[in-house]
Amino acid sequence: MINAVFSKVTNYIFDAFRGTEEQHQRPPEEVADLLGEVIPGLEINQQEEPGFEVITRIDLGTRPQVTRREPLSAEYWIKHQDAEGRMIRIPHLKQTIFKGGLCHAIRKEAWKFLLGYFPWNSTLEERKALQRNKTDEYFRMKLQWKSLSEEQEKRNSRLRDYRSLIEKDVNRTDRTNRFYEGIDNPSLVLLHDILMTYCMYDFDLGYVQGMSDLLSPILFVMENEVDAFWCFVSFMDQMHQNFEEPMQGVKTQLIQLSTLLRLLDLAFWNYLESQDSGYLYFCFRWLLIRFKRELSFQDVLRLWEVMWTGLPCQNFHLLICCAILDSEKQKIMEENYGFNEILKHINELSMKLDVEEILQKAEGICLQVRGCKDLPAPVSNILGFPTEVFISDLTESGPKSGPGPGPRPQQLQDACSSVQEHLRESSSHNGCKVAFIS
Repeated sequence: MINAVFSKVTNYIFDAFRGTEEQHQRPPEEVADLLGEVIPGLEINQQEEPGFEVITRIDLGTRPQVTRREPLSAEYWIKHQDAEGRMIRIPHLKQTIFKGGLCHAIRKEAWKFLLGYFPWNSTLEERKALQRNKTDEYFRMKLQWKSLSEEQEKRNSRLRDYRSLIEKDVNRTDRTNRFYEGIDNPSLVLLHDILMTYCMYDFDLGYVQGMSDLLSPILFVMENEVDAFWCFVSFMDQMHQNFEEPMQGVKTQLIQLSTLLRLLDLAFWNYLESQDSGYLYFCFRWLLIRFKRELSFQDVLRLWEVMWTGLPCQNFHLLICCAILDSEKQKIMEENYGFNEILKHINELSMKLDVEEILQKAEGICLQVRGCKDLPAPVSNILGFPTEVFISDLTESGPKSGPGPGPRPQQLQDACSSVQEHLRESSSHNGCKVAFIS
């Protein structure tokens, strides 16, 4: 019986992130019963449990108005190089990229710096030498899987499973983009080969569903197999925990996002919790692949290069989530959306979001929070702000404003762990790890 219910819950979550009609038609009471039966602790309208941090209402002040700028031009980029090709005035350069992004003509070079493939203080000759070495290293790794005989591969089940999953995902990744469309497209071969070679680079992780989404824009910009691979490696260094089997990276980010949202808008957070949505599962796909499925392809390029500057704070992508939710909260609350309706509404935002508007609002939120004198220490830690000047101690329970219990991060971790444990059991194919995204 428990396996049958687990299957229903698993299928529901899969459907939620696929946005299928079946998921939209399920009544909220059925969802609540399923989740409550299978995942203890997901019933959030309970008495406050002791020992968990409580964030009290804090006056954040007025949110500053910010403006975006034009993309950084090729001429401006060249002006930030010295005679030997070293980048100069790097903080100013990153700030300019953050405020406006890059014109497409310089992305191929600039992304290598932003992702850490090229050191910012390297000369042109040093970068050429680096590329030669990295080219040799790449093709040595590629040869490892290309040279396997059929008999050898028959005795390597993990590699077979990685290859099978990669082939499936490559055939459905950005196929409407001209760079990847059509049959026998050479770009698809490169996408496949880079992902297979990454399995040699990091065999413990191998390939997990969703990684093709992260590689696709990079290969599109680089138009070069070797450069795309090493830029992808650098990006995966940032994203690695999202794809590790316990998925601790995503679970941690969901907890952090809930903490931020509760500080920014307690009323909205309480409303989501009252609709069994306080765990923010609907943001899972946003976090897993950095909004890749939510924005147009060109907007993804803009968003990623802005985030890769590391400005204006740590975990800026969480404030981007908050900015999107801030824009949608009025409709969600006025229409009295329940669990199903919230999932459906968030899924339907895909390809309807304005990246510049989101970035503008997210930066404003950052400045608003940074200006708060009594910022809770956990929030300052999440955003990388100095903590010694803050006096709020969230280890003690303070008075609450508004109904509803405080966040229970351990219960969120336990709930996510329960779902993920079943996903690993039911959705892994011969031991190949699959994240719930399609």
